[in-house]
Amino acid sequence: MSHASNPVKSLWSHTAVEPPVTDTLEGATSTDVTIIGAGITGLRTALELASQGVSVTVLDAQQPGWGASGRSGGQVNPMAPTDPQSIIKKLGPAAGARVINSYIHSADEVFGLIERHGLNCDSVRKGWLRGAHCTAAIHNLEKDVVRWTEQGMNIRLIDGDELQTLSGTSAYRAATLVPAGGCLHPLSYTRELVRVAREHGARVCFPHQVKSVNRQNSQWQVTTDKGTVTSDWVVFCTNAYTDSTLKGLRKTIIPLISVQAATRPLSPEEYAEYLPGGHTLSDTRRVIYYGRKDNRNRLLLGSHGSDEYCAAPDRQRLLDAFKSVFPKLKEQDIEYFWGGRLAFTPDHLPHLHEPDQGILAALGYNGRGIAMATVMGRVLAERVAGKRAEDLDYPTTSYSKVPFHWARDVGVHTAAQYLGFRDWLDIQRG
Repeated sequence: MSHASNPVKSLWSHTAVEPPVTDTLEGATSTDVTIIGAGITGLRTALELASQGVSVTVLDAQQPGWGASGRSGGQVNPMAPTDPQSIIKKLGPAAGARVINSYIHSADEVFGLIERHGLNCDSVRKGWLRGAHCTAAIHNLEKDVVRWTEQGMNIRLIDGDELQTLSGTSAYRAATLVPAGGCLHPLSYTRELVRVAREHGARVCFPHQVKSVNRQNSQWQVTTDKGTVTSDWVVFCTNAYTDSTLKGLRKTIIPLISVQAATRPLSPEEYAEYLPGGHTLSDTRRVIYYGRKDNRNRLLLGSHGSDEYCAAPDRQRLLDAFKSVFPKLKEQDIEYFWGGRLAFTPDHLPHLHEPDQGILAALGYNGRGIAMATVMGRVLAERVAGKRAEDLDYPTTSYSKVPFHWARDVGVHTAAQYLGFRDWLDIQRG
């Protein structure tokens, strides 16, 4: 698993808890389970297994949290990016109901994990606002309220003075409010998962670039640039940074780019003006705007982009986002710009694969990474520990290759422009 060597300097990298102690791997070793990828999915899997006495080794080419797990917006949004009926149609009534339930309770799982293990990650649970960017989107939000309420979610539509008061902006005429939502410091969360996983006996090793995974009798041998690990199970937790190590997996997702900006330290008066109740915010744009406070003294906004290093066009898109949502803040008020990848799947759902006996892979969180990677880590651990595949919260499925995957790089760079134009048309129409 090779990654770019140049670090992306985010706000999180400057404010996170100290990097945890990690392990080194030299020569040949064995373990019950090898996990490839030291992000949230892999570390939650490691924590759950290690706490049951299973020997676990986590490998990554970069420091834990280097990828999306440490660069995301840190929002914990407990709702699927597709409607419940589509999930049931895709997966069937029984499996669909389990998936829907896992989304609804995903924030409970994240914040419960934080409390149970005392994770130091600036967590705040004040609710999630999702604003309508145009008139047609208001009608879609009304449908969301009906559909998700039927599934047992606490969600309602707000507007007028209540929305203005909670958001600190007049950019939206209506929004849904999900009280269960919240946010955290994503890099601190990831590093704290390393700490508690190691305290329970897991080994977390970097930098270890995985070269190959091959069958060795009844086990699997993972070869890295520093040695080999033999295990009964190999679990791929690489999400948007998936490479070709596991044949076919890379072609099941499209790695899109998410970019963010953070302000200078705000005065207490300024800080209280924006999202004064501590809510997170996103909207219904195709090129989504999403924002939050860092629970300290800065305001963040993000959107889709085309470059992990947040080059000039992406920075302009973020400045336009501030102009639209929080217009008092100007270019000179923005101190950090950064980006990272998220894994998109055509059905907007995470995918869990078991392509061979002893091989698992999970990826494709579609912008719900903090919540659903945490859930998926538990699901993977349950499967390794012996739970039947048909009883998991997520069904195991065969690979579904993304059409025209060969053109993904072109698509990533043009999608934001095209979808942004469609958002603009929506607004012009009313």
